[in-house]
Amino acid sequence: MRKILFTILVALGFILPLFGQEKSPSEGLVQLTGFVVNADSSKTIPFVTIRIQGTNKGTYSDMQGYFSFVAKKSDVILFSCIGFETRAFHFPQNLSGTKHNTVVTLIEDTFYLPEFVARSAPSPEQFNYMFSRADIPMDELALANQNLRKKPLSDLANGMVNDGMANARWTFNNVADKAYYNGQAQPIPVLDVFAWNRFLQSLQSGKKKRK
Repeated sequence: MRKILFTILVALGFILPLFGQEKSPSEGLVQLTGFVVNADSSKTIPFVTIRIQGTNKGTYSDMQGYFSFVAKKSDVILFSCIGFETRAFHFPQNLSGTKHNTVVTLIEDTFYLPEFVARSAPSPEQFNYMFSRADIPMDELALANQNLRKKPLSDLANGMVNDGMANARWTFNNVADKAYYNGQAQPIPVLDVFAWNRFLQSLQSGKKKRK
């Protein structure tokens, strides 16, 4: 009998403190719903970032500015959007229940840009006048004249190969010509630039000798 009473008293010692503790109202969860609007025009603001301060938890307002998510009564809710000042929302201290509806207003943010001075473009006569009197260093002028000589430009052009677009166009044209003249003699490509280029390169390389 004593063992039974001792067991009951021990159990009551663990259970009674649990009933005596009062649950803090700030620890409860609340379903927060509402709209985000512009403080100046009262128009709803879509795609506002709604985040619990100090965490990555939150949501976004929809196209109509409506939002709904769950947070603790002790949480601070941050509303941020490009072009508006970030606002912190606190739950009312006397809030009772698990649902709370609200309308959050955001104030448009003001941006100050540095001063910009716009000047009109010079006329062709003014541009020619300033360009003709520009002081160009002789070393840069000599370098420009050297780069514009006909012989280096000619050697550079002869050493350049066709790019991918030119090769693809030439291949597609050959395939189209073969399909077009299928079953009959194909005319001599007198006006084919690529054929003349290959012919001249063959002469320069010695593959074809002049007779």
